[in-house]
Amino acid sequence: MTTFAMCTSLAACHWVRTGDPAPLRPVAAAQIKIVGDCATAASCHDSVDIVAMGVSGFLFIPWRDSTQLVMTPPSYTNPTLWWTVFGNWLVGSSPNEARIARRLRNLPAAGPDRLSRVRAVLVGHGHYDHLMDLPVLARYVPNATVFGSRSVVNTLNAVPAFGRMTGAASRLVSVDSLAGVTADQPGHSLSIGDAVRVRAIAWEHAPNFGTHVIARGTVEAAQTSLPRGLFGWKLGRVYAYAIDLLERDGRVGTRIVVHDASASPEVVRRAVAVIGTMPTARNTVLIITAANFDQEPSYPDILLASLAPEHVLLGHWEDFFRSPEKSERVVRGIHGRQLIDIVNRFQGDRWTALQAGGTLRMRY
Repeated sequence: MTTFAMCTSLAACHWVRTGDPAPLRPVAAAQIKIVGDCATAASCHDSVDIVAMGVSGFLFIPWRDSTQLVMTPPSYTNPTLWWTVFGNWLVGSSPNEARIARRLRNLPAAGPDRLSRVRAVLVGHGHYDHLMDLPVLARYVPNATVFGSRSVVNTLNAVPAFGRMTGAASRLVSVDSLAGVTADQPGHSLSIGDAVRVRAIAWEHAPNFGTHVIARGTVEAAQTSLPRGLFGWKLGRVYAYAIDLLERDGRVGTRIVVHDASASPEVVRRAVAVIGTMPTARNTVLIITAANFDQEPSYPDILLASLAPEHVLLGHWEDFFRSPEKSERVVRGIHGRQLIDIVNRFQGDRWTALQAGGTLRMRY
């Protein structure tokens, strides 16, 4: 897409305006919201903390075994809208290492000790707002393996910390051949320590505007350098993930279903069918994506009705064209109140939005 066409498209829509976060009632950084079906900590069977790290980045902490953590990648560089249109085209874009370091210092719930215990980083797709900061974040999660599409693996091949260029054991795993696609092809779960299993599930990315998905395509060969500009971070195959937190007897205590793009009814129904083949979970937490939610019919309605989760988290709701060191605003191009009205219809008050550094604690 040319710079002129991009500017014309943006000027013709409401992408140039951020939204008021008030309807989302986001939990502030460093605060913990406790939900669940037990009245006191003494009567609880178990618990899990979900820490928001920024945009669609979350850190999942199962308290039965807090040495085997899982996360999805946050976004901190956040080029402005005008840089995306003009500066990126002229000089390219790269991770803002100083900003990433500052943001992590200000997230005590996701501090160095906890990040060192991350064993799996789950990548839904390869766009820059999900993947570009991960090469810098690699040094903060030295014990983690990255799971994503072959395109994601090929892109990150250029990062020495992930091993493929250094001769060390690779910390990159493609889930293309492991993912669930339909009830007849449910895929295979990956064991992340004794207390966590992960299943990748085929998903898709709704149009960013009109019928256009930016940076569509795949990276077909292992790269030796990272993309120069934002649109070199190719979409690749898209995945949702079901993260199963296991009890001591091997049963699933909490299942967290997470994805970072809205999807069509057909794809959502297939994903729900895959989840239906998995062992029953005591609790389900569903993380939906706010960005572009209204680009697909019946999103997130079908997911909410089919999975009937105990709790819903809003992900990807922050404006990622805005510095994360400023107060959060709702991502451009959506109406936050409309999304909340949908969620309320299915969930009542059983939903939460978190500012970066905020925590949802589910006790059961």
